[in-house]
Amino acid sequence: MKYLFLILYIFLISCSKESLFREEIIIVEKKQPEEIIIIEKKQPEEIKPTDEIIKNEEQNNSEIIVKEIQKENEELIITPEIDKEIETEKVGKKEVDKIGFGEIVKIGILLPLTGENKTLGRSISNALEMALFETKSKNIKLLFKDSGDSLEKATEAAQQAVKEGASIIIGPIFSFQASEIRKNISADIPIFSFTNDESIKTEGLWTLGFSPHQQIDAIFHEMSHHAVTDISIIAPTNIYGDIILQASRRASILKNIKINHIHRYDRRAKDFSEFGKFLNKEEASEDNGLLIVASGKQLKEISSRAQYQGLSPKEIKYFGISGWNNEEILGEPSLLGGHFIAPQQFSYETFVSRYFKLYDMVPNEISGLAYDILALLSIGLKDSKNIQELLKFLINPIGFNGIFGFFKIDSSGDIQRKFISYEVMERNFLKKREIMP
Repeated sequence: MKYLFLILYIFLISCSKESLFREEIIIVEKKQPEEIIIIEKKQPEEIKPTDEIIKNEEQNNSEIIVKEIQKENEELIITPEIDKEIETEKVGKKEVDKIGFGEIVKIGILLPLTGENKTLGRSISNALEMALFETKSKNIKLLFKDSGDSLEKATEAAQQAVKEGASIIIGPIFSFQASEIRKNISADIPIFSFTNDESIKTEGLWTLGFSPHQQIDAIFHEMSHHAVTDISIIAPTNIYGDIILQASRRASILKNIKINHIHRYDRRAKDFSEFGKFLNKEEASEDNGLLIVASGKQLKEISSRAQYQGLSPKEIKYFGISGWNNEEILGEPSLLGGHFIAPQQFSYETFVSRYFKLYDMVPNEISGLAYDILALLSIGLKDSKNIQELLKFLINPIGFNGIFGFFKIDSSGDIQRKFISYEVMERNFLKKREIMP
């Protein structure tokens, strides 16, 4: 009996040990797969021995620095795009389009702020500031750059304006500068130059000055109104005079007006006594019109010499273009009853009055052109999302009214203006009619 209890005790202990072993095996089997999975995940990190990594870091330290810098730059590039996406969600599509053009539109102003023409440059810059103030344009910033008198100076000024973010260029004054600038900056940036040299106009380059061709077309239209059939022309011996004669030959054919004689004079001349000898009554006997392309004192001198040589304004009608539009010629007997064309002056007179109150000086006529273009751009930029929409606004066929009356902007670089016919009276110029060439 004693041995029976001993046998039972040994059997129970052996069964207990067997169950413990089985539990350990089960636990190990459960943990082992987990440990293997973990090892498989961490294994790729252990690619090279420690000493090899240190060796490569010593050899390629510069490359690592470059890669880190590149990574920082990439983050700087990406960050604004992320911000823009967030901003899009906040403000909506319509407002983002406006931001795309720039909340502040920068306009490069190219003027001669130094050199021989600095007074003219200052007059124009005043008019631009005046236009910005009177149109209350808070979304425009003017970048004034000195275009000087040379090609290099103007080109450098334009490139600097573009570098600073200019989307539009106003200026320069001279045609040779404007044409070169057009070649050296992006075609997407429109240029509005103050020159009247139409030979340089092209898509993206407008000439704001009063077109000689349009003026000649207008004055020949006025000649036809007065039944003029034969004329002589007095023009300066320079490029401007050449353009005038070329335009006159074309207009004479269209209006069936014969050009019998052409006389040239030097604009630098102070004494016109010798020039008067080339004018005589016999040569002009078949003429009933005389076109004098001059201004100021030279105009008075030339017209008086012509009258002295027998070309009486009572027998031959005198005609002129915008150079006549100067009160300095009033009181000259030889010009009394003469006819000339010029842009409308009423708005310009009020502009001069406002300008004088602000700057205590009389502006140059070109300043009115500067005021017109900036005032027009100010209006267009309020509703334009980009340059294309702005240009679409500018070339509206309906046209605009500015300091010098009605004008239209063409996509080819042309600006069509309406002219007014005036008659020279003793104390003033009498408005006669409107002419649209």
